[in-house]
Amino acid sequence: MTVGASWDRSTVPIYEAVAHGRCVPLLKTLLTNQCTNDCMYCEFRAGRDGIRDSWNPEELARVAMHLWDDGEIEGLFLSSSVFKDPDYVTERQISVLRILRSLGHTGYIHLRLMPGVSRHYIREAVELADRIGINLEAPNKEVFSDLCPSKGGFDESILKRLEWVIDEIKRADKERKEAKFGFGRSGVDTQMIVGAVEDNDLEYLKTSEWLYNSLGLRRVYFSGFEPIQQTPLENKCPCPPYREYRLYQSSFLIRDYCFKIEDLAQIVDDRGFLPNMDPKIVFSKKNPDMFPIDLNTATYYEIVRIPRIGPLTARKIIEVRKEMKIQYFSDLERIVGANIARAVSPYVDLKDKRLTYFSKEILNDSCKE
Repeated sequence: MTVGASWDRSTVPIYEAVAHGRCVPLLKTLLTNQCTNDCMYCEFRAGRDGIRDSWNPEELARVAMHLWDDGEIEGLFLSSSVFKDPDYVTERQISVLRILRSLGHTGYIHLRLMPGVSRHYIREAVELADRIGINLEAPNKEVFSDLCPSKGGFDESILKRLEWVIDEIKRADKERKEAKFGFGRSGVDTQMIVGAVEDNDLEYLKTSEWLYNSLGLRRVYFSGFEPIQQTPLENKCPCPPYREYRLYQSSFLIRDYCFKIEDLAQIVDDRGFLPNMDPKIVFSKKNPDMFPIDLNTATYYEIVRIPRIGPLTARKIIEVRKEMKIQYFSDLERIVGANIARAVSPYVDLKDKRLTYFSKEILNDSCKE
């Protein structure tokens, strides 16, 4: 989209984020693509040819406010390359947020902080932004050092800063309850690059479990590697799209379905990679003694392990069974609909089910992609 008068125009990228089942339009941009780092995969790495540009903080705030007033966006997603030291870059990012809030912007702001930034900037970022993130880039420091040799230490520059963000959000609990925006109300997220160097899926899942369960992150993003010309990895094969997809599915099992890394370790191959199948179906094949499940007595955690059953459906089943017994296929169908009932029936105990979970035909059909 292009905004402004003919003598003062800005072309801006509007990004359709997905949240709570709907698309949320955001102005998503870098403050600058000028960078002093030499990350192996990045099109903006230092020394690579290409067009370099930067926003002036006042201009970016004005454009974002204009789009928000016109209803074109619901908020701003701001990141940056590191063109000077992390504090200098973060200060300019925060300037954009300060100006926006002073102009009356009460919409959503998602800020990506710079690795190695000082804590007082993190404190101010938490006050102004609704969601804050720092890109982890890798599942461990070995992969990180291969990918980002000049970005600082993995433990010090990244993990410690994520912990500081979490601490500052906790400190702001009272302010968050009283304010209408900011104070990290939408939590913390991060992103990892997948398949750029030697790695495996189990490494990413172990790190995701720690980020979700120990740090309390709201979201872990996976970005499949794509080779870019004039980078050291330009001749490496891209990450298969299915790998990114299966990592998302498996990480959601950790975040939303109470799966443990020990559960997911059962379904990876000898090299630590996930199969290109629904991970819940693979898990059910590895654990046939867990099924069929009696929906009338099963716990929430047992129900959400059934393929095609999510948290909302599991809670609905628990509510319905307070009023009636789920004994027949027709009972299940009334609760979840015909399509889901057919998919779920091999895994649950129903009186009129003719084929058992252990039927070879059922298992084969369930695992078709």
